[in-house]
Amino acid sequence: MSHDPTPRDRRRQVFAFLFCSLDGYHEGAEGELDWGLCDEEFFDWTLRQTREVGALLLGRRTYEHFADVWTSAEAAQRLPEIAAFMNAVPKTVVTDSGKVTPWEGTRVVDGSGVDAEIARLRTEAAGDIAIFGSSGLTATLLERGLVDELRILVNPVLLGRGRSLFAGLEDRMHLTPGAVTAFRSGNILLRYGPPDRAGNL
Repeated sequence: MSHDPTPRDRRRQVFAFLFCSLDGYHEGAEGELDWGLCDEEFFDWTLRQTREVGALLLGRRTYEHFADVWTSAEAAQRLPEIAAFMNAVPKTVVTDSGKVTPWEGTRVVDGSGVDAEIARLRTEAAGDIAIFGSSGLTATLLERGLVDELRILVNPVLLGRGRSLFAGLEDRMHLTPGAVTAFRSGNILLRYGPPDRAGNL
């Protein structure tokens, strides 16, 4: 007899959550990230988002930043629920260097092993697989057809120069538009489905 799929029945989705300035930069010219509007409403939304996540997939730079921030006493005091999630959730860092800062629940894979790692996580993770930050990794996985949804938080700030959100992307991609969420701060969350492989809108 057929039944409605439960969360454990369905194939885990891979989504990427990134933020950018209104002029399309993911980082400032010196790599700075202090321009994002992260107020109480944003952190409440972030906490709700974590409840669907069973694993994180991160590039090395983002991983090292997160390992520094979320293991700190300040994060535990200011944002205890998010800090607890970040420290407990299984994490995979993609790097060809092989050396990363130790952090509980972390696996290390190189670029050649990321496809197999995603296949493993799709069947074994306790929830969806989230790519937080890691714009270079996201661009690579988009080109391989391994990202199911993009969640782009556009901040109402102009940086003038910096690192483009999808720097390194080699091919044009037409995405499927999804829901739009406006925050009181002026942040706008845009959701997009996978690229249209036929190249059509």
